[in-house]
Amino acid sequence: MKLGFLQDVYGYQGPFATVYLDTSADAEDAGKALQLRWRAARERLADAGADESTLRALDESVDRHEHRIGQRGQVLVATAGEVIFGEELPQPPREAADGEQVHFGTLPNLLPYLRLRASRIPHVVALVDHVDAELTIVAAGAEPRTRKVHGGDHPVHKARGGAGELNEMRAQNAVEEQWRHNAKEAAEEIAKQAMRIGAELVVLAGDPQQRGLVHENLPGGVRERTVQTEAGHPDGTSSGESLRREVGDTVESAVNARVDEVVHEFEQQRGRQERAVEGWRPVVDALQRGQVETVLWAGPESVSWLHVGPVPNQVALERGELTDMGVSQPGEAPASAAVVWSAAGSDADLVLVDPEKVELAEGIGAVLRYAA
Repeated sequence: MKLGFLQDVYGYQGPFATVYLDTSADAEDAGKALQLRWRAARERLADAGADESTLRALDESVDRHEHRIGQRGQVLVATAGEVIFGEELPQPPREAADGEQVHFGTLPNLLPYLRLRASRIPHVVALVDHVDAELTIVAAGAEPRTRKVHGGDHPVHKARGGAGELNEMRAQNAVEEQWRHNAKEAAEEIAKQAMRIGAELVVLAGDPQQRGLVHENLPGGVRERTVQTEAGHPDGTSSGESLRREVGDTVESAVNARVDEVVHEFEQQRGRQERAVEGWRPVVDALQRGQVETVLWAGPESVSWLHVGPVPNQVALERGELTDMGVSQPGEAPASAAVVWSAAGSDADLVLVDPEKVELAEGIGAVLRYAA
């Protein structure tokens, strides 16, 4: 997965308070239960050194949801009296270890969040008819938003008999020209939004004929990442549910294909002993050189903490490595938090892999940009 959307978080100085909460609203006493969970988490953050202004900022953000019903969770990151990152989680963070759910330290602890959203990639869903296009834009680290593209609505319906053969042909040509014009406008907006969020997938739904016209007008780079679906309109009916399922399945398939592609490349490069390393020492050394293209994480980590400096390539297993680099006061961070920060800062991807799919020494590996 792309980590560039975390750059704004890492632009802050820290230290950071990170908290994961079960905010499910599926029981009568859900609100009271959440407050008890937050009170316990708040006390742990305070004991770890979080300042009161940061805790108060978190007080204001706990349980602020757009979607109010059912199983869900929340991740919040705050520093210096300000919440700098927050997102609703698709499920409660129950799989996060107890020590991961509350953290205060040099870096935000974001691997549990990335694990929970691993099946979500930046994507655009476009539902089109002969006039309009309804876009749902799902950026990394943000709530979905919608955008409507209104096309010309006259003429969009073909005449049926009674107008004379020549006039009927002209009318049909005018209608088809309007369809093409509307398709071009929809394609331009889809491409604009896809490029703005770095979409890894575009799902094109709606009228089959108009879908084809829109698809033809998409620029090549976006068209290559576009999948068409026969699912219907998301109007709250069964057809809408069908579209949601289809989009979910398509996104999951794209994520799995990306993981398989990275695993294949890693194993190929490992076999050649070229652009692949595994184990903590080789991966950390490659992060120091800015050499990592993709981190493969299988876990659990055999290294608990890494030493870190003020810039992303300053990660080390030994404190002395950083002082040798000129870092006067190295900090410490959970190894997973340090790897995510270093990868994000060097524009490297992160792929969470099933240990049964690929065997990685010490649970970590990397595909390199160039051979050592």
